Amino acid sequence: MNVTGWEQLLFVCAVTALLAPPLGRYLAATFSYLPGERPPVPPDARPAGPDRKNRDRISPGRADESGVVCLSPQRHAPGDRIFLPVERLAYRALHVDPDSSMTWQVYAIAVLVFGLLSTLLLYLILRLQGVLPLNPTHAPGMSPALSFNTAVSFITGTNWQAYEGETQASYLTDMAGLVVAQFTAAGVGLAVALAVVRGIAGSGRRIGNFWVDLTRSIVRVFVPLSVIGALVMVSQGAVQNFSGFRTASTLAGGTQQIPGGPVASMEAIKLLGTNGGSMYGAGGAHPFENPTGFTNLFDLLLVIVLPFAIVFMFGRLIGRRKQALVIVAVMAVIFLGHTMIAMQAELHGNSQLPAGVQQVASATNPGGNMEGKETRFGPSGSALMTVGTMGTTAGATDSTLDSYTAVGGTAAFAAILLGEISPGGDGGGLYGILVLALLSVFIAGLMVGRTPEFLGKKIRAPQMKLIVAYVLTIPVVVLILGSISLVIGPGTSSILNPGMHGLTEVTYAYASVAQNNGSAFAGLSANTPWYDITLGLTMLIGRFIPIVLALAIAGSLAGARVHARTRATLDTAGLTFAGFLVGVIVIVCGLIYFPMLILGPIGERITG
Repeated sequence: MNVTGWEQLLFVCAVTALLAPPLGRYLAATFSYLPGERPPVPPDARPAGPDRKNRDRISPGRADESGVVCLSPQRHAPGDRIFLPVERLAYRALHVDPDSSMTWQVYAIAVLVFGLLSTLLLYLILRLQGVLPLNPTHAPGMSPALSFNTAVSFITGTNWQAYEGETQASYLTDMAGLVVAQFTAAGVGLAVALAVVRGIAGSGRRIGNFWVDLTRSIVRVFVPLSVIGALVMVSQGAVQNFSGFRTASTLAGGTQQIPGGPVASMEAIKLLGTNGGSMYGAGGAHPFENPTGFTNLFDLLLVIVLPFAIVFMFGRLIGRRKQALVIVAVMAVIFLGHTMIAMQAELHGNSQLPAGVQQVASATNPGGNMEGKETRFGPSGSALMTVGTMGTTAGATDSTLDSYTAVGGTAAFAAILLGEISPGGDGGGLYGILVLALLSVFIAGLMVGRTPEFLGKKIRAPQMKLIVAYVLTIPVVVLILGSISLVIGPGTSSILNPGMHGLTEVTYAYASVAQNNGSAFAGLSANTPWYDITLGLTMLIGRFIPIVLALAIAGSLAGARVHARTRATLDTAGLTFAGFLVGVIVIVCGLIYFPMLILGPIGERITG
């Protein structure tokens, strides 16, 4: 890596380390109240005698040695004067009692019903956009298969786009359909993470109210931060208008259609909500969407700061900040691993290019592998932004992965295959790595003879069955549908590049949508009935089955007995467990996907 690359990476790390903890404190204060429950108090913290009447007074997030945690200490949260009236209006519209709480089954049903209704509404908007207002580009209604694929894509937070945003989506569709879906998808992810934390760490049988969690997530987190993000983007030159296409005269004497649109507002929630869907087909490489080198780094910060902050929130809610630091460290190690490998690979250049292609840095050439990249970002900045977001569900790119070197492409692919936990999506990264932590605790317990406990609760056979189902769901779908697509006509006819690279394009597509990442390796014509339908089904399975399984795991632990720590209890808040967790993540995912990587990008690198 060169000096510029190190400077950009250190800047991103420093700003994330500076902003994530205070944002985590705000989130913890916002979500510390659990409706329908009194604050659970550790037995040792309950005063006796005259002070017994005050026994329920305990600070948020405090826990005793047995691990009983107070998750609901207060009814007040920051910004109540501004946000509470809006929330009450939403509760009245939804006929929701904000003081009620749900079992995990009811919570899961609420998530599924909301997802179904949202998908149907967005599908109708996409089909009818040709006759709806705010359509200056005269975009026609999408076909049934493409409407299904796009609706599912945005509702699940995947934002896989098998269409050109400039010409195939109206402004009404963008604002009232796609952007709203980006807000709700992010809100659902954070809501589920909160429910999982309450089940794993709390003492009650109920895990909160989905409608309250969703409303609070959108009103108190995503809307305010998106407004700030959009203003920053506009100040740097991002487009925000309703002008449609403008005709410009070129220097060669011809004309060119210049697109406009409400770009900055979509860009903010696209990144902050780890969604990834863009107004333009070129995504973050378009100068109207990502105008400067600063916005390139700002885009990455919008993607990764909030997922890290959610982990800090977790530590405060359970009263174990060291546990949160362990998870943050694991996420950071994996993030730095795949990002730095890609940055170095792209800066080193592509050995397959002709000798006459200049890949050495000079006054007029940033050097390295510049194919498919913006000269204003260079190879390091492009790889930092693109591969840095592959460990999240954003999948936002400022360059084309199809033109990356085999090593750089493998790094991006590996970030997705590791489960989107570096640092993952908003909420999804947290509950995803918590499930892997439970798996690691169980494996470590078997290896060293320690009691498999996490936060004082024993991990038994019922939890392990659900954990194994969670870990295997996405790989099974990806490998089965990817294999079928490689041997049938409707699948192979869309592949641009044959051989190992074509295999990578197909399997990357299914892995990307299954993990709700949404980025594409390019070279695959995905707007066909086969890919529209199968990729849409993969998105649904990859989004909602893991959510239901994560809630089931939380429900199986909700209200479980919390055991006091003994010498036989495995310490999950130390560096040893952090290293073990990294090993489990790499080994488990490697055993599942390594044969596919050998036949794809790794094989392509070996064979040249």
